[in-house]
Amino acid sequence: MFSVSIEQVIKERRTIRTISKQPVSIEDIKALLEVASYAPFHSKEEPWAVIMIMSPEERSLFVEKIMDSYERMNIWARYDQEHLAASKKRTEDYYLSVPVTLIVTAPIHEKKKANFEAVGAVSAFIQNFQLAAWSRNIGVTWRTVPIIFDDVFKQEVGVGSDRQIIGLLDISMIDEAVKLPRAKRKTVDQWAFHLSEKLSENKE
Repeated sequence: MFSVSIEQVIKERRTIRTISKQPVSIEDIKALLEVASYAPFHSKEEPWAVIMIMSPEERSLFVEKIMDSYERMNIWARYDQEHLAASKKRTEDYYLSVPVTLIVTAPIHEKKKANFEAVGAVSAFIQNFQLAAWSRNIGVTWRTVPIIFDDVFKQEVGVGSDRQIIGLLDISMIDEAVKLPRAKRKTVDQWAFHLSEKLSENKE
């Protein structure tokens, strides 16, 4: 897949939720992080930081803290209570099965502009990572589940109080036997407009 154009990679990339049993090496992860770090940023230093969950021990602790956060934030209240036990087991089993998870964070700034720029830069970093991963047949699911806003969870997984979680990246090799979803996008003319058109609308 290395010979394809960047346009093709952007259009073909999909969120991969099917977990493969194939291992993802630390060498691959570090190589992808290095590529991702070429995202643009406005600050004097790169704003992103990453915590890697790779070993069985790290995975077990991480999932324990996830399940604790689900309880603490009362997330289970929105689930079908009749089948709650099955939902809990399915959620725990999923997180236990993920080969690699990255906790990607950005600094928290008091000034809105600086905070906005940090979040934007780290989001670009994540997209770079996803695109580079796709070119190596590695799938990524970028999760923004409610637990990333849980301060207790943040502390328990090593995220400082001066940082915000921008996403949990679940990473797995892409199983070629799995049918990939098709992308659906609106046409450019549905969301891109000339300034004159928007000003004309405002006058009506």
